[in-house]
Amino acid sequence: MRTVGEEERGRRADWARYWRDPDRPVEAMHAHFFSHRFHPHSHDAYSFAVTEIGAQRFRCRGALRTSGAGMVMVFNPDDPHDGEAAAELGYKYRIVHISPDVVRNVLADVAGGADGGTDGRAALPLFEQPVVSDPVLVRALLRLHTALVDGAGPLVRDERLTAAVGAMVRRGATGALRTRELPG
Repeated sequence: MRTVGEEERGRRADWARYWRDPDRPVEAMHAHFFSHRFHPHSHDAYSFAVTEIGAQRFRCRGALRTSGAGMVMVFNPDDPHDGEAAAELGYKYRIVHISPDVVRNVLADVAGGADGGTDGRAALPLFEQPVVSDPVLVRALLRLHTALVDGAGPLVRDERLTAAVGAMVRRGATGALRTRELPG
């Protein structure tokens, strides 16, 4: 795990801790931002984030959005967005980036090898709402994030990854993602 910035005594400073799974394309970050601004960018992975404290304001899919404490932010692969604190107290959040291939493999495993794709691969889910208020999703994502950053064994990480992806798809997906051709 890598830490960037730390809160200094009596002073509010942005900080972020990163973690990368050594075995597959899954990454996690835990951060508290007061003044940091994300310029417009996207990820080649699904990004699921839980806002723990404060609120983050961001532009995504042509609209200004806000994710407050206890809410989940959801970005499809290649979904352009920015981000900044919506209030003076900043925002603290946990985010997990999961590659489309990992999501596809989890969904195929859960379905017993069945898939919704036409090429023998599981269809990728589409999340139309970038902010979701659902305590079940919050719990599933926090359990996954904890397993990743606290160094849980591979079996626990796999179990929590399957549970989180399954919960996100069942409770947040609205259809199949239309994407560029993905390798694999």
